[in-house]
Amino acid sequence: MIFYGPTGTGKTAAAELFSKEILGDSFGANFKMLNIRDIWDIPITKAKRSVQDLAKLGRDERSELDEYMSVIFREAKAARNARGRSGDPTRRELLSEAIRFFASTATVADEKVKILVLDEADALTSSMQQGLRRTMELYSDACRFILITPSLSGWSPAIISRSLTLNFPTPSDEVVQGLISDIAAKEHVTIDEPAVTTIARESEGDLRRAINLLQITSTASNIVTEDIVYEYSETQLTARARNVVTLALDGQYEHARKEIRNLVAIDGYSPQEVCLEIERDLVKRPFSPEVLSKVLDRVAEIDYRLLQGKNAFVHLAALLASIRAIAAEET
Repeated sequence: MIFYGPTGTGKTAAAELFSKEILGDSFGANFKMLNIRDIWDIPITKAKRSVQDLAKLGRDERSELDEYMSVIFREAKAARNARGRSGDPTRRELLSEAIRFFASTATVADEKVKILVLDEADALTSSMQQGLRRTMELYSDACRFILITPSLSGWSPAIISRSLTLNFPTPSDEVVQGLISDIAAKEHVTIDEPAVTTIARESEGDLRRAINLLQITSTASNIVTEDIVYEYSETQLTARARNVVTLALDGQYEHARKEIRNLVAIDGYSPQEVCLEIERDLVKRPFSPEVLSKVLDRVAEIDYRLLQGKNAFVHLAALLASIRAIAAEET
């Protein structure tokens, strides 16, 4: 199956709930969720740590993904050696093996099938999609796949034709307001009606963001009001991305470049997150339609390069230079 739709519409939660309903008591043993971008971003040096090395770390120092990728690294390296190739496996080989390994293992507790959910599956390139299709066909008797992606654009027709596609549309403001009101009532949060309306509007149909905003504001104040929502609706990343764009437009390229490096290398934001926030800020700027179209075209190009696993900092820095150069054409 393919669950597609905008961020925060419940695709991942629906996939997990659906899997629990199908697998029942064997859910823990026969279910796996892998985030494609998380796997792709794991450094080889981190993946190659042995299970014994990980066991020496505290639980807060290692994750379930770390333990899984430790096994995957050794499986991928063995497969590489069997093909007569030396050296460590590549990121692409690790990703392919992470998918194949779970799909190929036997089910537990006499369950006929198991379920593998691939979150942010849109990060798979065309060639990776071909490999995924072969894996899906090879292990279709024992493993069911759920792919989570923002849209069907860019997906192989062969995969789409073999899948049930379910669209998760952006919920209306009324739906978001109803959800926020229900959660507030169950959690005994005092919130006035204008605040509910504002949360729905500021979240822009993103249910995850709406819930997080309610949680943050209810922690900050005993009574959630419209003013409190506005105060906390702008995330730190949003504010800093706006500052980066302003610095670039003002010609302070080195300062903007340094802030980009801090966001990615120090604060831990993903390059894709930073690129998206920059795009959101750009569309709010008073550019002419011609300049805006050129800038957004450049953003799309950089976003594509980031998905290919290229040097994130180099391309984000190039984006800043392009923003400045394109905007200067208008003056």
